[in-house]
Amino acid sequence: MPKFIWKGIKSGAYKEGTIEAKNEHEATYLIRKNHVIIYSVESLDKQKRTKNIFANLLPNEESEKNIKPKDVLVFTKKLATMVKAGLPVVDTISLLGEQMESKAFKKVLKQIHLDIESGNSVSVSFSKYNKLFGNIYVNLVKAGESSGKLDIFLAKLVVSLEKTAQIRANIKSALLYPVILLVVSLAVISIMLIYVVPIFVELFSSVGGELPALTQIIMSASDYVSDPMRGGVTFVAIVVALYALRKQIQTNYNLRKKYHSMLLKMPLVGDLIIKSGLSKIGMILGNLSAAGVPLIEALEIATTSTDNIPITEAMNNVKLGVFSGSPLSELFDKEKTIPSTFAQMTKVGEETGNMEEMFESISGYYQEELDNSVERLTAMLEPIMIVFMGGTIGFIIVAMYLPIFQMGQMVG
Repeated sequence: MPKFIWKGIKSGAYKEGTIEAKNEHEATYLIRKNHVIIYSVESLDKQKRTKNIFANLLPNEESEKNIKPKDVLVFTKKLATMVKAGLPVVDTISLLGEQMESKAFKKVLKQIHLDIESGNSVSVSFSKYNKLFGNIYVNLVKAGESSGKLDIFLAKLVVSLEKTAQIRANIKSALLYPVILLVVSLAVISIMLIYVVPIFVELFSSVGGELPALTQIIMSASDYVSDPMRGGVTFVAIVVALYALRKQIQTNYNLRKKYHSMLLKMPLVGDLIIKSGLSKIGMILGNLSAAGVPLIEALEIATTSTDNIPITEAMNNVKLGVFSGSPLSELFDKEKTIPSTFAQMTKVGEETGNMEEMFESISGYYQEELDNSVERLTAMLEPIMIVFMGGTIGFIIVAMYLPIFQMGQMVG
């Protein structure tokens, strides 16, 4: 008997599975008997044939990673504009696919175009590239299809992608300049220890006499850094240790959780992480509420928007608490990771009955708070790094010239 793959919603959550039936109509009937809201039913044999026919068109997972978020944003903007102008979605995707510079993205859009032409819905076609577009993207496209307002929800999607890009850019801008200063400082210090200090060492050895303690410290540091068997090995060991620690953090859940918790407790850095996470969560919940997505499912999708484990666990606790019938504001208020402001603003939305607008207000509030935190972090780190660089280089210069000053005093 033929097998069919189905996707849908059951008890407020996404479900998918396979079922045996004589044909697609019988499969649909049997699935609906199990109280499933069906999104798609497709023959397993048909899906296999489609995969075989278009296998050469599909980008591999590695090449799909090379598609930049900026490319997705540009594509979505053009798609929203052209759909609003009244062009058919299938023709628009085909046209935009030809305009993309990324070969991997061209292949993705070509396959999406073929899937839609073969009878799949737009959202189902996009969902095959969930790693590229994400749950939020697919769900807003699905909401636009079901409501007949695809252009409106594509516009919401563009705003969502732009805000996410802005959050990412804000965090990068806050860290970029201090990191550049740190790298330049370390480079200058290394050059002085390896090339400049040895010149003074030769000068002092020819003069003789006892050197000041500061000068001896810098000379010892120069000898250590210049020696490949000591300084070189130490440098390699530090790089290997940092790489191994990074791998451990990526693979070990408990270690990653401790690392994420430590980041949240750091001054200003913790603020950046929390405010950027809550801004995205508020934005996603607002968009999904407008799309009519059930609260449980909206919370699940919003949870995937952040990688920070303490925030993710807090959102999971809120999601589980919704099943008990507790108000959303109370559930947010119980979580220590989530600021009380978030819970209070959610409570206002519950009292007024307009959660969609309130979540948008929450997103805007934390976006503004994030911008302020970025400015404070930049204002704090820049002078610290400048003082560090100037102080360290000045210390080396003074230590090297100290014996010369002493010799001048003796001559005088």
